[in-house]
Amino acid sequence: MTKKCRSGDEKFGVIVCTDCRNSKAVDLTHKTSRCHRCGKKLILKKMKVYYRTNSREEASWAIGRLNAEMSGGELPEKEEERVEDPYVRASKEAGIADDERERLGIICRVLDESIGHFTLEDVKKVYSLLGREDPDDMEKKLRDLKEIYEPREGVFRVA
Repeated sequence: MTKKCRSGDEKFGVIVCTDCRNSKAVDLTHKTSRCHRCGKKLILKKMKVYYRTNSREEASWAIGRLNAEMSGGELPEKEEERVEDPYVRASKEAGIADDERERLGIICRVLDESIGHFTLEDVKKVYSLLGREDPDDMEKKLRDLKEIYEPREGVFRVA
């Protein structure tokens, strides 16, 4: 079931614990992970990565598929799902926010999950889809969010 890809391109991987054979999704940018079942510390560079992806949802699907294969069962092939535009998804999720700070936090989280990083222009695009004027001090509010950091000038990530 190994998905062929260039190593290092994907953020998430699916591995199997060497002690208890529990499969789990891991963040491939980390050096280690801990098995949820038996507690063993897993050194990721020594582990076989059965599946690589940039999507948490796809990693969850791969865990189910791998578990089925290991137990002798079968899962149907994954149907190609319609990929939703990240800006539309962010506007849908942010539409339920009670206040501006919560709305901005949701937009940042969704954009970070969807495209890996975001800019002030990305956030403004979501606000326009919401039919809202973006706040005058949007950049300051963005920098004031504790869960947001700026790895390089004008590019933001969620911690």
